[in-house]
Amino acid sequence: MKLKLDLHTHCGEATSLYTPNLDIVKRIVDTAKKRGLDGLGVTEHYNKTYGYKVRDLVERELDRELVIIPGQEIDKGPLHIVVLYLPGEITFRFIAHPGYPPVRDFEAYIDETIHGIEYRNPTHDDEMDLELIKSLADKHNLIMLANSDAHFLSDIGKYYNEIDIDELCARAR
Repeated sequence: MKLKLDLHTHCGEATSLYTPNLDIVKRIVDTAKKRGLDGLGVTEHYNKTYGYKVRDLVERELDRELVIIPGQEIDKGPLHIVVLYLPGEITFRFIAHPGYPPVRDFEAYIDETIHGIEYRNPTHDDEMDLELIKSLADKHNLIMLANSDAHFLSDIGKYYNEIDIDELCARAR
């Protein structure tokens, strides 16, 4: 079943609270639902624990109102990579905002551990070469993703994907 998912958000930064509590998680969920989203990838910089805590609160206290995919944004050389921790201990990785920071030949960093690439990101659209992204996605069989990279709650869901979580899992296997 296809879901509306924003797979690249920084909710800790957006709320200025790096240990989520129920009130903060309610704000995150309300914001996502107002945008019509079914779920979020919660992908703090170098911090996967935050996403797991948000997911656990949503599951335990909010009756699973929103699908939460824990993740983190990390560096792979000069590239920013979003790592999503999917059901079944499956790890899905995608290149975040290719073009920022500027990398002369980011194709050199694409290997079998990379499953997707962002082609839309409201903060970095101007720095991204859509033709190059499309050609690399085709060449390396990468799924193309549009995400908000939200650093403010109001940005959650500006861009999102209509995708089945099973498709993400299948690409990462």
